[in-house]
Amino acid sequence: MSLVKELLRPLAQDGAALSREQADSVLEEILTGSVPEVETAALLAVLATRGEQAPELAGFVDVMRRHATPLPFSDDEREQLVDCVGTGGGGPQTFNISCGAALVAAAAGARVAKHGNRAVTSQCGAADVLEALGVPIELGPELAVECLRETGFVFLFAPLYHPAMKALGPLRRALGFRTIFNLVGPLTNPAHARTQVVGVLAPSRVLLVGRALAALGAKRAFVVHGTDGIDELTTTGESVVARVEENAEGKPNLHLGDKNPSPGTPTLKAARITPEMAGLPRTTIDHFTGGDVATNKALLYDVLTGVPGARRDIVLLNAAAVLVAASLAGDLKEGVAKSAEAIDSGEAAATLEKLRRFGVTHAAKR
Repeated sequence: MSLVKELLRPLAQDGAALSREQADSVLEEILTGSVPEVETAALLAVLATRGEQAPELAGFVDVMRRHATPLPFSDDEREQLVDCVGTGGGGPQTFNISCGAALVAAAAGARVAKHGNRAVTSQCGAADVLEALGVPIELGPELAVECLRETGFVFLFAPLYHPAMKALGPLRRALGFRTIFNLVGPLTNPAHARTQVVGVLAPSRVLLVGRALAALGAKRAFVVHGTDGIDELTTTGESVVARVEENAEGKPNLHLGDKNPSPGTPTLKAARITPEMAGLPRTTIDHFTGGDVATNKALLYDVLTGVPGARRDIVLLNAAAVLVAASLAGDLKEGVAKSAEAIDSGEAAATLEKLRRFGVTHAAKR
């Protein structure tokens, strides 16, 4: 009997949860290919119906990190890396806000290793729009490191760096609903970036993902949700934010309120921020509507080249969060100012051009 089958009964009938160690063992067993597909499907359905728990996320992430293709960053380089990613899949169909934020943050000095994939439920995923803009999206480990060193940005294409997950693709598509892997994916950056901004689609996921990041040893991370339903910080109203930050002892502390708790004693209330707190005006969500790859490419290019308006503002807000997470800005207002300067000085457009040139120069080496 497989471990998956052994655990299904208590999970399904008793509402039990997997420990981090059990989740680790379960996914390892699944990836060996020895678990019948029906059992894997049942497990994913039970977890999705009951609601995933932080130890389950952490256990799955542990396995995916072990199986990921490594990148040869030095320890010092790895400590500087930051990722900006959302869980995606559902919610309002916006343009690729986190891609714009990642590029602007890189132009402002962050070392961005953005992890992502092509579209699944939308018309245009991160890989799709970046590829359209000329950013190389399928760089192997050595070239990825070189790209980051030369440009301050690299895109890490999930299928390339998580080959063990390929076998589960058909089952996930056949199930047709969001599974634990939609939450786990953004936490499995193959460069092991310990600084992150992670967007989630539901307010209930903010604390869940925050706790998982704390368990996984995040250095500094923000988990964000726009109350208009997007997995980004929003400028239409309030955003819910949880902050994970390493304490003086080098252990992650989960900050979920306005006060800084003592080590090991996190508060249990998520903070809310407004665009006004970052010095930005409110707008309506229709300004963020995206479309196909060509549409989203044009919208992002406008932002990166200085076109003003609501789309620029929401990119500035999310880029500011990346800069704060990376300790390059003291607060969101300062982060917005630095992000605006990166665009207005031409540095954001220059970063995009550097990435394009890198892609052309190294096309034959991929």
